[in-house]
Amino acid sequence: MHGTQIRFQAVVWTFGERDFAALLMDGHSPHEPDALPQAARSRGLPLTTDIRRVPLAPVPGWRIEVTSEETSRGRQTRLTVHWPRVSPLLSHADVDLPQRWQQLAVTQRVGLLLIGSDLVGDRDLPERVTRLAESGSLAAGVVAFRSGSAFQPRTYDRIVGHRRARRPVNR
Repeated sequence: MHGTQIRFQAVVWTFGERDFAALLMDGHSPHEPDALPQAARSRGLPLTTDIRRVPLAPVPGWRIEVTSEETSRGRQTRLTVHWPRVSPLLSHADVDLPQRWQQLAVTQRVGLLLIGSDLVGDRDLPERVTRLAESGSLAAGVVAFRSGSAFQPRTYDRIVGHRRARRPVNR
């Protein structure tokens, strides 16, 4: 996959009545457009021919990890995608994640990972995902999610200097 450019996009994906933090990934290679989905499938991320039937058990060896730290440029959020190889598939990429995505990932401790050709884009996402799945060009699965020690979802604001009052203990 030398020379492959990986693009990604964080979206909230709904199955029935349940929302998931979904991470869409595609790879652009001048020589082999399906290199990334093929590599993902060979590392255990299942081929998906019907997006409505993705198993909800986490895929072993795969994990989405998000860390956040304060820098001189402000808060930097970084995304890493681990797969069953020594080095990560995607390592410490700067990202701005939607608030709802962050909240879902942190509370559910899993994310939905979708890897296909020309998957990332702004329009017609459900149709594009369905088309890739039906053509046998989509690898998808639920994967573990872990947040780094300094990661705080933007939806949980801290109140500086505020302490919760303690109740006296009855003796």
